[in-house]
Amino acid sequence: MKKVILLVMLLPLQAFSQIVIELPVQNNLQSQSEGLISFISKECGNIIISEIMADPSPPVGLPEDEYIEIYNRSGTVIDLGKWQLCIGNQCITFSQVEIKGDEYLILCSHTDTSKFRNYGRVIGFKSFPSLPAEKGTVFIKDSQDKFVHGIEYTSDWYNNKLKEAGGWSLEMKDTDFPFHTEGNWKASDSGAGGTPGKKNSVSGTNPDNTFYGIENVFPSDSLTFEITFSESVPYLPELQEPLSIEGHQVSLISGSDRLLRRFIFRMTEPLRKGEVCTVTISDGLTDFAGNLAARGSFRFGLPVTADKRDIVFNELLFNPLPESYDYFELVNCSNKIIDASQLFTVSINPETGDTSALKCISQEGRCIIPGSLYAVTTNPENIASIYNSSDRENIHKASSLSSMPDDKGHLLLLSRKMDVIDEVVYSEKQHYPLISDNEGISLEKIRPDLPSMTGSNWHSASESSGWGTPGAVNSVYNAVNSSGDQLILSSRRISPDNDGNEDVLIIDFNLEGNGNIISVTIFDETGNFIKNLAENFLSGDHATLAWNGLNESGSLVQTGIYIILVNLYNDKGKIRSFKKVCTVIR
Repeated sequence: MKKVILLVMLLPLQAFSQIVIELPVQNNLQSQSEGLISFISKECGNIIISEIMADPSPPVGLPEDEYIEIYNRSGTVIDLGKWQLCIGNQCITFSQVEIKGDEYLILCSHTDTSKFRNYGRVIGFKSFPSLPAEKGTVFIKDSQDKFVHGIEYTSDWYNNKLKEAGGWSLEMKDTDFPFHTEGNWKASDSGAGGTPGKKNSVSGTNPDNTFYGIENVFPSDSLTFEITFSESVPYLPELQEPLSIEGHQVSLISGSDRLLRRFIFRMTEPLRKGEVCTVTISDGLTDFAGNLAARGSFRFGLPVTADKRDIVFNELLFNPLPESYDYFELVNCSNKIIDASQLFTVSINPETGDTSALKCISQEGRCIIPGSLYAVTTNPENIASIYNSSDRENIHKASSLSSMPDDKGHLLLLSRKMDVIDEVVYSEKQHYPLISDNEGISLEKIRPDLPSMTGSNWHSASESSGWGTPGAVNSVYNAVNSSGDQLILSSRRISPDNDGNEDVLIIDFNLEGNGNIISVTIFDETGNFIKNLAENFLSGDHATLAWNGLNESGSLVQTGIYIILVNLYNDKGKIRSFKKVCTVIR
């Protein structure tokens, strides 16, 4: 039977407005009765936020007061009557005021109006909300509550530590692309600290030619999930099928922020524990500039609590270049989906034993999929630009990191219950001895499955990789040998030149029981002693040792054939000896 629904609107529609009315199909989403109506103002992108002064102290040359500048880029007069400016969750309403084409308006507290009159046209508000200095959201909506423009700024946008300290405004560079934030905002170049009421001092060309796409997908529960985009996606509600998940039917429920970047969807069937789903967005989904998403798919699932060694340290950069930042990388060694926001780090001072403040590695829920890498730093863009073997998709921003001293340190990875999941003690002495300066060079795990506390399982990143591989497979990675032999060499030769190719010889032991004693000695082909690799090393049923081609005094051996003598003793009195041959090529 057909049904007619009468929709009564309290406000008139305007030309060029978009409306989507979504009603659930019978037997779909069960008794859900909510519909979705999404509006975008016809003036969207015509009135824009072009400058903000969030931290006016200490003043440089302007009044020591906060302000926001808006700009009419439409070329025609626009009535702002009953429009609203929102800072965070606080909104203030414009009175009957018009803004001419190509005109700027300075918005501030009514008590500061007289201070800004010499700079341009000023509108004062009795309850002007305070602008957060570190991070904030500012947006404009029209008289019908429809989105016009907005930004989510951070202090990183200054890109200048001196100006970040206060007294300088943030200015938009290219007002032709107002929804493009990457590289489009920076600290003012004006000697006064800002340019309220006039063309920005940083004005220039910064076209929006790219759209990164999906930044995150995270479940709220087994049926609903939130998807976050790198930029505003204004037309998602218009698409009949904006995204898909294999094996699931999904429906758009609502937008979860006013900048049109986050949306909540619901599935007809609940997620199963351990199920990894892939969200794929429609080919027609674009940003405001019409760019298609570079990253159109994203994996997620229901997170569970991480237990000991489910996720472990895999790479450390503790002595960065002067223009760079520390980072650490984790790898999920389990079959679990782990929530990054439930993981914490703390550092222990090796000298005093004092612990640092607890640091959460993510301020928002993020799924770490089984087998995936998760690098953490305070400046992902910087790290990705320096390390050309990195994978930017796997490098994530944290507000701050636990202390990682340049010479040595001790890091713990903790759960929300403060259980230790993993720990690592590192030292600059673990770097390849023939590297004269280890600044900017990371330490990588050779085998992620082995304990992080095993010092010989760490090695300098190779020169060919660019000295680090954040978010990507380690340059010194060596896969587990699945052979059942008691003694296994990773190769018959090594070339210890730190180029990432056969730099290290891995010796794997597959033994019985837990009381095994291992001694490994290396000789040259004439029988001369070269190095004691292990002496009476107590092992369980599995052990791994590594040789980097250095002799007992720390010098690189010459090209030639080398004998590896292995003696094994177990708690039952059984003795076995092995001889293996390895060629060193320099």
